[in-house]
Amino acid sequence: MNSASPPSPPATSGLRTSAESSEQKLSSLLRWMEQGGALFPKMHIVRQADGERSVLARSDIAEGEVVLQIPTTHLFTLERAKASDIGRRIQSQLQPDNDFLYLASWLLEEKHRGADSFWKPFVDSLPEAYPHVPLFYSEQERARLQGSQMERLVEVQRQSFEQEYAQLRGKLPEYERFGFEEYVWARISLYSRLFSLKGGLQGPSLVPLSDMFNHRQPPDVLWSTSEDGQTFRMIAQRAVPAGAEIHTHYGAKSSDVFLLHSGFVPDGNEENDEVYLSVGLPPGDPLASVKQQMFGLGSATAKHPFKVSRQGKYLASWSVFSFLRMAHASPDEFLALSNRLLSGTKTIAPVSVACEERVLGTLAAACEERLKGFPTTLEEDERLLREGPLSPNERSCVLLRRQEKRLLRDYLELTRAGRALLRQPREEIEQLAARADSPWGWFDGYVRNDLLGLLRQKK
Repeated sequence: MNSASPPSPPATSGLRTSAESSEQKLSSLLRWMEQGGALFPKMHIVRQADGERSVLARSDIAEGEVVLQIPTTHLFTLERAKASDIGRRIQSQLQPDNDFLYLASWLLEEKHRGADSFWKPFVDSLPEAYPHVPLFYSEQERARLQGSQMERLVEVQRQSFEQEYAQLRGKLPEYERFGFEEYVWARISLYSRLFSLKGGLQGPSLVPLSDMFNHRQPPDVLWSTSEDGQTFRMIAQRAVPAGAEIHTHYGAKSSDVFLLHSGFVPDGNEENDEVYLSVGLPPGDPLASVKQQMFGLGSATAKHPFKVSRQGKYLASWSVFSFLRMAHASPDEFLALSNRLLSGTKTIAPVSVACEERVLGTLAAACEERLKGFPTTLEEDERLLREGPLSPNERSCVLLRRQEKRLLRDYLELTRAGRALLRQPREEIEQLAARADSPWGWFDGYVRNDLLGLLRQKK
């Protein structure tokens, strides 16, 4: 095969396993697991109307009870992927630092081995398609993402898969038996159900049965590995009554990562949500060429993307604030800051009131620019979610862009409050800070540590 990029994956895929076939594959998986020594006496797996699976409690489960225990022999680990025939060839020909290449290739190899594969019951249990993942959205569904950062993330994901596949196909002749769509299936299978094992077992791994628990915060069960590295366990964090669904937690991820990798947007994920903001140097800056070189910008008008969230007690530690403080520093301020950076300082605290006002103004403009890129307002999204009609994928799109808009509005509120506080007497801010209930909500740390710290220096 030549080095040209392979064709893009289909825009949508509605292939689903029939109910009868799904039950047969599940029975084979459970039998294979039990024969291997896995324990799950109180788990009951059911097929939902949309073809997805969920895990129910067969009987009452007590807090601290082991709900699922799997021996290491039945874990699809990176170590085994590297030791496989195709894994050794990848190491010999490519020596990649991308673990997904090993796992995806081994998964495809075992899938093609069919009945000869020890892993057949597990491979057969994986979804045949992932229609809820944005990479496979229809044109109508993708239109709901207009203005969202997900548009760019999907394109980057597609290009990444194409580059990986071309690299493998170019170096491994046997890869000709694996089509590009198959490779995408394997990569999405990894993204949507990979565990990062810790403790007695280390490294990324696919874990049969555990990948059938749905996500919720707070979770009913959490996973761990035994100290001797012999078993993987799901342990109840609370009592679960018979018949209730058992949920786990997929980790602290932003909503765009949940949608990109797993095909859904979770409820109550505001703490982890993130948005991209692109900011650059102020026009007409006399030090533009120096700052451009320092930041590695392609030109004096280029912008640098930063991913920001509500997390963090000290917002000054966020790179976007440090970048903007350097970008808007006067020549004298810039010289002092440069010396601090050379001495090993990683973050830049507020420099001066005038500089911080420019920082907040630039941040506000970046938020406004992002909001203008959406065809709908936050209020229109709220109404659409209430009234519909929306397909499941369309609903995920609207949920995501609503979360992005909420976070952008929160940053706008930070900039408005910050600029107003910079014009208030310090004593008034000190009085507000002394209150038991914070008037600044999620950006309380920014006000107390950054703005008040700056104003106290002026005494």
